[in-house]
Amino acid sequence: MKKPFTLVELLIAMSVLSVFLLGLMQFYTTTEDVMSSGANRTEMFERARVAMDMMANDLTCMYYSQTDKTLKPFVPVANGFRVATIRPEKLQSSAKTSIVGAQYSWDSGSRKLTYASDGNDYFNADKDIAGNETLVEGVTDFSVTANIQSGLNIPDTVLIRMELVDAKTLKRLEANAGSESDILKVANKREFRRLVVVDRGQRKLKRN
Repeated sequence: MKKPFTLVELLIAMSVLSVFLLGLMQFYTTTEDVMSSGANRTEMFERARVAMDMMANDLTCMYYSQTDKTLKPFVPVANGFRVATIRPEKLQSSAKTSIVGAQYSWDSGSRKLTYASDGNDYFNADKDIAGNETLVEGVTDFSVTANIQSGLNIPDTVLIRMELVDAKTLKRLEANAGSESDILKVANKREFRRLVVVDRGQRKLKRN
């Protein structure tokens, strides 16, 4: 007959088991945090990629008239830009294109990069395009720098700079608006840059 365990042995076994379970729980928590952080970073990169690709496509397809030099296809606006771009017409059986005005603006208060488009009056430099569809959230900084040569009304290059925070940080900012500066100091944020080369024949026209 086996000798039963003593109370001391049971206490020692329970203590060892408790330490093991505590270590296992700590490992699980750390792994979950790492996976969550990785997912947040991936989602942040995806948001930036979608927004950058959309703006770059509109800029590279910018409309430029070699006959009417008074048109302004690119106009800087408050915290953004407006561009007259060439796009395929929707719901058309044949391959047709049309000129569309697209406007991208950053709202620092809501930390949103918004987008609006219009098929009319897109060359009016003094008129903003109505609408503000949210393109990407969590934008803590946004700037556009255009290199426009003298005598031209279309840029050669446009540098887009955007700073984003991850979804977890964005929730903290929305819940604690008063301590925004403190949160941003330790925020999981990333700066994204895209240099867009605009080649619509403007350099050749200027040389001629």
